[in-house]
Amino acid sequence: MSNKSYTELLDKDYKNKENIFILGAGPSLYKNTLDSFFPRLRKYGIIICVNSSIMAIDPDIFITNDHLVTFWDYWEKVLNSKCIKIVRNSWLKYKDEIKGFYIFEPRKTKEDIVDFNEKGKLCYCSSVISALDFSIQCNNISKIFLLGVDQCLDERTGYHHFWEYLPKKQQPRSLKRIQANWESQKKVFKYNNMAYKVLKEFAEYKNVEIFNCNENSSVKVFKKIKFEEIENYL
Repeated sequence: MSNKSYTELLDKDYKNKENIFILGAGPSLYKNTLDSFFPRLRKYGIIICVNSSIMAIDPDIFITNDHLVTFWDYWEKVLNSKCIKIVRNSWLKYKDEIKGFYIFEPRKTKEDIVDFNEKGKLCYCSSVISALDFSIQCNNISKIFLLGVDQCLDERTGYHHFWEYLPKKQQPRSLKRIQANWESQKKVFKYNNMAYKVLKEFAEYKNVEIFNCNENSSVKVFKKIKFEEIENYL
């Protein structure tokens, strides 16, 4: 089975749903969430998970550009999910791993420049950025909600992933010695912040609203709302 371009999904009618919820893996995803809340989101829109956020809920779409996720034990959940899966074209060399997956090409432009009319390409400095670019491009979407896109530590605990609050036996394990290193993440955030600015402009061009559902997030580009206010905007 050959891999198709993600562009085939852009005109898809997701049961008349006009909202997309993008789940990052920041601490607020755990702190602000009740088990019953994520399933309720399904009636309002499309759920997109990136990387380890798939531990929170089985999504409609999974997006990643980081092949290192395949070394974590949550990758098995990705493979077993019936969700749509989208990965970067650099993964084509792992063709046996990605049968039926959709592919995106990285944008040729820098993180601080986005060609609104460029076709078949996504920003790629992180998986959240790729998911946001994809969501803006979807033709039937009017609102995007970012959950767990914090780019900051929980000052009380020092945690920077939601799953660090789980009991040790429930936390993800890696087959390689991959550390969820905070210093390396901060380097990515620098490029993320540049991309957020141009993607906000792209969203405005497409008449799409973006909400950051954590008032304490260090991402300041988008309108911030309280987690418990989400349903007021749907």
